[in-house]
Amino acid sequence: MKNIKYIFLLLLVASCSKDEVQPEADIFYKINITDKTVTFTNETVGAVSYRWEFGDGATSTDQSPVHTYPDKGKYVPTLYATTKDGRVSEGSTVIYIAKTSPVKLNDNSLADWDAITDYQLLPGAGETFFRKVKFDYDAQYVYVYIEVNSTKAKEDIYDFYLDTDNSATTGLLTDITEGGYDALLEGNILGDWLDAFNHKGAQNAFSFEPTGVTEHFTVGTVVESGGVLKFEMRIVRSKIKNLSAATAFRVGIIATKSDWSGTVGRLPAAGQPALLINFE
Repeated sequence: MKNIKYIFLLLLVASCSKDEVQPEADIFYKINITDKTVTFTNETVGAVSYRWEFGDGATSTDQSPVHTYPDKGKYVPTLYATTKDGRVSEGSTVIYIAKTSPVKLNDNSLADWDAITDYQLLPGAGETFFRKVKFDYDAQYVYVYIEVNSTKAKEDIYDFYLDTDNSATTGLLTDITEGGYDALLEGNILGDWLDAFNHKGAQNAFSFEPTGVTEHFTVGTVVESGGVLKFEMRIVRSKIKNLSAATAFRVGIIATKSDWSGTVGRLPAAGQPALLINFE
C-alpha cells in the first residue's frame, strides 16, 4: 500500500485584549494516508487540549488520532487547539481519499503489474515494436508499464500524446482519434529525460511549447532479456496540464528511433481511438 504524507504548518493570529497579549497555539501536524485511513500526528505547540473535526461528521479529542473515512472523496479536517488560558486556535486542510494503486517503483519487481488489466494498449496487426502498455493511477500519479521488442542501448524516444481535459475541441488533432492533445511528453525515458510540452495555437498545427517542468516522472524497475525490454514509470499528475483536476484523459504513444529518423512503433494504430482512462 502507498503511504501519502503531508506536512501542514499553520500559524494563526487570534484577537487579543488591549491590556495583555496572551500566547496562542501554533498549529502544526502531519498527515499520513493509507487507503481510507488517515493518521494525524499532532506537533502543535502551546496547547493543552485538542478537538478534531474530520470533515465527515466524526470528531476526536485525542492529541494524534487515527481516523478511517467512510468512502473516497474530498474532506476538510479541522484541528481546534486550546491553550491553558482558554484561547482557541484552529487550522484546516483539504485531503483526498482516492483510489490507490498496487504499483511500487522501489520493489525491484514488475510483478505488481500482473493484476493491472483495466487500462492497457495492446498491439494490432503489423505492430512489431510494442508488446503491451498498461496504466494505473492514484491521487498523485499516473503509472505506466511499457513492454517492447527493443533494448535499452537503442535509446528509443517515446512521445506520449495526452488529452488531459478529455475534449476533442482543444489541443492538437492527429490520427490518434477521439482526442485533442493538450500535452506532449517526449524523450528517452531510460536515458532520464522526458520533456513536457503544452499545445498552443490552432488544432491542426503541431505547435507545442516547453513547460519547463522538472521532477515530473520517475522510472522504477527495468528488466531486459532476450531482446525484450520491460520497464515502469510514474508521472506526477499535478505537473502536467489539467491532469490533477481531470476526471478522465486519453493517451496514445508513438516511439521513434534515437535520432528521430523514423517511427518504430505506435499504440494505438493510426486511425484508432486513444485509450480513455477514467479517474475515480
